[in-house]
Amino acid sequence: KQTLYRAIEPALKPHALVATSTSGLLLSDLQEGFREPWRLVLAHPFNPPHLVPLVELYANERTHPEALEWTERFYSALGKVPVRLNKQVPGHIANRMQAAIIREAVHLAAEGVASVADIDKAITAGPGIRWAIMGPHMITYLATGGAGVDVFWERYLPAFESWWADLGQPKLTPALVAELARGVAAEAAGRSAEELAAERDRMILHILAARDGEAEDAS
Repeated sequence: KQTLYRAIEPALKPHALVATSTSGLLLSDLQEGFREPWRLVLAHPFNPPHLVPLVELYANERTHPEALEWTERFYSALGKVPVRLNKQVPGHIANRMQAAIIREAVHLAAEGVASVADIDKAITAGPGIRWAIMGPHMITYLATGGAGVDVFWERYLPAFESWWADLGQPKLTPALVAELARGVAAEAAGRSAEELAAERDRMILHILAARDGEAEDAS
């Protein structure tokens, strides 16, 4: 990407910004490709980006002071939902949380706690439904009936600490990868990747339509 940036920079208009969609590379490293690093803003969408509204934004001390505000306005005008990172971390926000869930999903399968299909169902038929509506911090608030996030952690911290201590760090051996592949194939039940992606996209549109409908009703 640094080579690409060096190639395109001479053709950029004087005040043009460049938004990078990288999910793993750091903004500070990517800026080394520019003579004028103030141009670069991290703007990472989430797959499939034509449907999922999330865009993670980050700018650092080398970025133009107004670049982040302009980028946020730009993506909001497109109907996206921008969120800001206050500091640079690998994987940003959503991919780090996703990685944590996938790590434990792999661990549960490796330990034989449940089948691959049932581990997936435990998310899609459980917390995944809530997470499509509200994030984990708001869910902790609602779990107390409105008594407060502090009350949630007073009540449940010992349980969460015991779960956190027991979370796995699986080693993805060839045998484990093969087991996961067999589980996914069984869950797919003969449907192709194209069919599964179409199902995913169709359901994303249903969820977004439901969310938009609720927002219109509230207004």
